[in-house]
Amino acid sequence: MKKKDKLYSVIIISDATSTNKEFTISSKLIKKVLISGFLLLFIFGFIIFDYLSISFNKEKMRNLNTDNKKKEKTIGELSSKMEELSISLKKMTDYKERILIASGLKSPLALKEVGSGGGSITDLNTLKSTTDNISINKQSNNNILDKAHNLARNAKKVENTLKYVNNVIDLQKVRLASTPSIWPTKGYLTDGFGWRTHPFTGKRNFHYGQDIATQLGNDIVATADGFVLVVEHQNALGNLIIIDHGFGFTTRYAHLASFNVKEGDRVKRGQVIGYVGNTGSSTAPHLHYEVRAFGETQNPLNYIID
Repeated sequence: MKKKDKLYSVIIISDATSTNKEFTISSKLIKKVLISGFLLLFIFGFIIFDYLSISFNKEKMRNLNTDNKKKEKTIGELSSKMEELSISLKKMTDYKERILIASGLKSPLALKEVGSGGGSITDLNTLKSTTDNISINKQSNNNILDKAHNLARNAKKVENTLKYVNNVIDLQKVRLASTPSIWPTKGYLTDGFGWRTHPFTGKRNFHYGQDIATQLGNDIVATADGFVLVVEHQNALGNLIIIDHGFGFTTRYAHLASFNVKEGDRVKRGQVIGYVGNTGSSTAPHLHYEVRAFGETQNPLNYIID
């Protein structure tokens, strides 16, 4: 048997003077109305969600376009800046080449390569080639980082080379400070370096230093930086000071009247170390001054530059 549809009565009660209204609704109709309502609600919700999604995506696209324009502007500025840095790096490379040549670390023939945008340089122990010809035009977004890394690497190579040059120059400054180069005292030159007739024996002998005749008690100064190695009295040389300057150089100051330093003292160029005297085998007040390089006597006049 076919199942009967249930019926529901709906009574609308009005005020006392009016007639009540009554009508019936089947259960199937109620189900259809509920299903239709849920369906309409779902469709309406989907439409609202889709509208909101489209609005959100449009806003997102606008933001992305704005960001892209900003990034393109930034990339353009970075490209221009990198071009400027590239030019500066080339100039630094040129200056570095000239510094290497001026400091004796590279042949002057390398000057023909300076400013050519190429060539090789040397750094630290191996003086390895580091110069690259960097030409940066308007770069694409894909390789701008590679160009930036290349700039950084080349700048680091130049920096390392300049640090090495600076260390070499510092060492040369120490060497120059340790090279005897000034007069030890003021006076008149008498017996010079070389063969002479000995003032006491009258025989021909070799004189290993430079005699400077001057007033008794005049200052005697160190001719370079160093350490006082010897302060003593010897029979022939009288009161004697020997200074070790490093780099193979030593100097000797003989016939002093008195000392102003002691063994082990560190002295600077121009510092008073003693006073002119007439001690030892000496005919009159004077200073006997010697310069030795690696133990070999040198003509002191070859080292005096002032």
